[in-house]
Amino acid sequence: MTSHLTKAIEKEMKNVRIAFERIVRPGYSFCSTHMIFDVNMDVSFTRKARLVADGHKTKPPTSIPHSSVVLRHSVRIALTITSLNSLEISACDIENAYLNAPCREKL
Repeated sequence: MTSHLTKAIEKEMKNVRIAFERIVRPGYSFCSTHMIFDVNMDVSFTRKARLVADGHKTKPPTSIPHSSVVLRHSVRIALTITSLNSLEISACDIENAYLNAPCREKL
């Protein structure tokens, strides 16, 4: 019997497997990865697994000193404006969009 976490890992690896090709090239460095696990607080407590790069082990780029993560206050302001103006909110989850993102590092 396959556990819920095993199914979550299999789903994640199916989505990201296309990005992995073990080629050793001059000038490229190795970047290790690890899994992050989460539980969705839905009716069935769905398990999630995400494969992430160990970016803290690589040298940060000089042109971008921080990651582009939205601030909690920005979200609260946007939600307040939406509520005050009776607007609708649409959201989506784009799985593995980072696979197509350009990267200046040779990893």
